[in-house]
Amino acid sequence: MRIRRLGVMGAFALTFCGGDAADPVSINPEPTEPDVPCTIAFRCRSAVLMAPGTSAPLYTTHPLDQGQGPFPAVRLGVIVIHGTSRNGDDYFERMVAAADMEGASASTVVVAPHFQTSDDSAKPDEPYWTNSGWKRGHRSRGGGSVRLSSYEVLDSIVARFSNPAVFPNMERIVVSGHSAGGQVVHRYAASSPVDLHVSDPVRFVVANPSTYLYVTDQREWDGALIEPNRASCSDYNTWHYGMEDLNTYAEAATPDSMTTRIVRRDVVILLGDEDTGSSNLDSSCGANLQGPNRLERGRRLVRTMAELFPDSRHTQALVPGVGHSSTGMFQSEEGRAVVFRW
Repeated sequence: MRIRRLGVMGAFALTFCGGDAADPVSINPEPTEPDVPCTIAFRCRSAVLMAPGTSAPLYTTHPLDQGQGPFPAVRLGVIVIHGTSRNGDDYFERMVAAADMEGASASTVVVAPHFQTSDDSAKPDEPYWTNSGWKRGHRSRGGGSVRLSSYEVLDSIVARFSNPAVFPNMERIVVSGHSAGGQVVHRYAASSPVDLHVSDPVRFVVANPSTYLYVTDQREWDGALIEPNRASCSDYNTWHYGMEDLNTYAEAATPDSMTTRIVRRDVVILLGDEDTGSSNLDSSCGANLQGPNRLERGRRLVRTMAELFPDSRHTQALVPGVGHSSTGMFQSEEGRAVVFRW
């Protein structure tokens, strides 16, 4: 299937930073254009202009604005979202390496957003979030001229991918993330209005997240689906675990439409079969009701979706011999297959 073309969503544009910005000893360096595709993160830093005075930083292999395209060879757009360490540069280079392993570098644009917090020394025009806020799609706490949901940044990148003036032969889009980035992708798959702007196929690859969004108030326990005791676990079904007390971005979708979206969308739950540790694992009551570790939480989510929503397109892909490693997940045979071969 082909992407339905659309105009640019909202008042945003992108800038692409060329030259060796990391070389502090250069004398009067001449401005240079980055190679395309750009593959070294510090050379590939760019920004999406979300509103006058508000730019969200990212790393990208290709300029995304109309002034430097088109790129007719590109047929796949991949967004990869970092984990809680917010190391978008590392995630960018890991996904670029995966594309190279597939022989898909020339036909793939890779973009890695950088969701900053107050610890990251954001520039005055760059939004920043709390450490939990960017994961849940909350609005930014400061920076720039407007408060901005982190999920709106993803919407704007998807819109750029579908712009025929830049990528006239775009065929498929992947939104992927590992760990905290995987949490973002699963919630985004339910709450984003992306289906109103592009047609299928868009795939959501959710790798080793700590928790998932449930669109039911039931959870699997001892092999059965039950409704937990709210008196002992009052937060288990609130956003970001469930569909209650939604934030502003999710409220725009409504619970019914989010259920419809996440059931019919192509969602791959990518699990490392050795990701059974507890490091940085959410251990709140609401999280523990999803399972004892990341591997089991993913398996339970897929079983629950299949049991309650027979038409669900949630599928599970298991990566053998890999624990909590974004490199191991996305560069594995199984990881490359779900991102590049579908």
